[in-house]
Amino acid sequence: MQIDIFTVLLSGLLVRTVLAVLFLVFWIKDRRAVWFAWWSATFFLADFAALFLIVFGVSASFISLGATTAVVLAVFACCWQGARTFEGRRPIWFPIWAAPAVWLGACLTPGFLDNTGYRVFLSSLLLAPLIGMTAFEFWRGRQEYLPSRWLIIVLFASLAAVFALRLPFAGIWPFPFGAQQIELSWVASFNLILILHTVALAVLFVAISRERLAREQHLKAQTDLLTGALNRRAFMNYSERMMSRQRTAGEALCLLVIDIDRFKALNDRFGHFGGDDILTKFVVVARGNLRPGDLLFRIGGDEFCCVLPDTNSAQARLVAERVRRRFEDAEIEVAGTPVKVTVSVGIASSENFGYAIDVLMQRADRAVYDAKNRGRNRVEVALDEDAADDAPAISPA
Repeated sequence: MQIDIFTVLLSGLLVRTVLAVLFLVFWIKDRRAVWFAWWSATFFLADFAALFLIVFGVSASFISLGATTAVVLAVFACCWQGARTFEGRRPIWFPIWAAPAVWLGACLTPGFLDNTGYRVFLSSLLLAPLIGMTAFEFWRGRQEYLPSRWLIIVLFASLAAVFALRLPFAGIWPFPFGAQQIELSWVASFNLILILHTVALAVLFVAISRERLAREQHLKAQTDLLTGALNRRAFMNYSERMMSRQRTAGEALCLLVIDIDRFKALNDRFGHFGGDDILTKFVVVARGNLRPGDLLFRIGGDEFCCVLPDTNSAQARLVAERVRRRFEDAEIEVAGTPVKVTVSVGIASSENFGYAIDVLMQRADRAVYDAKNRGRNRVEVALDEDAADDAPAISPA
């Protein structure tokens, strides 16, 4: 059955217009979701490209293939910027105008538009990296678990492959897949591929945004409202899963328990608001000096803990010492008064005490007790011989 190019282009135009308006509404309702604005612009620009082909047809003219391809380049450049903003990175404006400018400059070169091979080569050389970079942006954010992410990566990677394959097969395939004599059925098939990718990606864009919202709401329920650190409930959920995972993999794991020195005296001196300022400042400093995969939890009062996966005692000590030193050196001002505040840190490792979270908590807490008895503002690692003593440890202020 022959695929009519006009029908395909018109159908794609209608679908993209609906998606463009829908994404624009999403952005207006939530201005923080800037990626929807970029993706709305992507669909609107794609409509302009389709209109050029519908009005002027497929011909080797500056208006038809020249302007249309320039707009298509801007389409994928905007799509890439949408991916960047979704992953929390700033947009890069240069590709949005640079890629179309390179293309239009080539189109003004005598003989370029008349040579299909030149057009296919340059357009593929510009489009494949733009699409591939979009897939790469989503891949870079893979540490944030969102199920739709991987399907998006696959679709963009496959689309990038379609354009990249035009380079070696240009001498075999008809235009627009290659550089051989144009065949309208191939043009229609090419546009059909783009439409199917467009619809699938639009659905996935909405899905991944909803997944992020659900994840944020879930994290909010497990976040300490004062400091922004994860709360005790989150710690119990996370630590049990991490213990099971590390036990199965046979990898070492360490638990850090961190206690602010003389916090009760500071709280009595400056009041609860002053104490809150100190706690908040500690979380800022600690997060800035933990590794990307290490999560900080507030488990009560001035006590915090951190689970360090794939970490032995020596590595955990380095992390703990970095946090301790940075907080000691931090400039803390409470009620207009400069204050020097320190922390004591206890470390317990699965190498010594196994993967039971309650045992690790007890041993790390005992190590904090030892650190405070030995002068505070220090890091202590729980040793094997501590396991023989089952008396509960109560950390002094």
